[in-house]
Amino acid sequence: MIENVTGRRLKTTQASLEILSLILEHDGLTLAELDSMVDSSKSSICSHLNTLLESRYLVKHDGVYHVSFRVALLGERARHRYPNDEVVERVVDELARATDQEANFTIFEHGRLLMCYGSSTEEGRDANGTRYRSEYHLHNTAAGKAILAELDRDEVESIIDYWGLPRESEGTITNPDQLFDALDEIATKKYAVVDEEFAPNLIAIGAPVHDGDGRIVGGLSVGGPKYQVDMTRLEREFADELLNAVESLESALA
Repeated sequence: MIENVTGRRLKTTQASLEILSLILEHDGLTLAELDSMVDSSKSSICSHLNTLLESRYLVKHDGVYHVSFRVALLGERARHRYPNDEVVERVVDELARATDQEANFTIFEHGRLLMCYGSSTEEGRDANGTRYRSEYHLHNTAAGKAILAELDRDEVESIIDYWGLPRESEGTITNPDQLFDALDEIATKKYAVVDEEFAPNLIAIGAPVHDGDGRIVGGLSVGGPKYQVDMTRLEREFADELLNAVESLESALA
């Protein structure tokens, strides 16, 4: 869900985080490059960079700023709130092997899905990491739609207001009424499917993953190109494999 922030916000903090995010997204940036991206003076950007350097959230090599390893350590601390790496990798790898397709576990935070671990049996695909995008919308992904179907309508509307319903493929649902109609149908199942809504020729099935208190912590999904699997097989064969994998992850969180 989107956190309801009612207190005072600091623009300086927001600016620093924007700069940090841009450096991470572009795998390193110079001051000149940041100056062309950020709506602030070069001196102000430089001050933010110096603060982030002094706080050890950035490192600088040959004029290029990079996110420091300290940020990775913070991320590792955050991962302790979720199933441990060994469990996630085992479950996702087993799901990928059982279906012979790509399987992903994503974390649900602030109305988005963040990649935690992905695996595929496809030849040449790195099974120990992700070459995928790091963040996903909910409205056009299988796990995301399944999560939306469990949320209260006002929570879904809050997410739509914040993130919108951007079109990423011809099949993407961009109309709120059509999305809510789809969510009503999904609510009668334990999973959701997408048919070329995230990208052309890609289909997937996904389901939410809950912790021991019933809180949604993420989503598990599996799918692939239409020339390898069709929608009928996706629901008839993959649904049971997916839900068994979800049960394994939820047992680790209980």
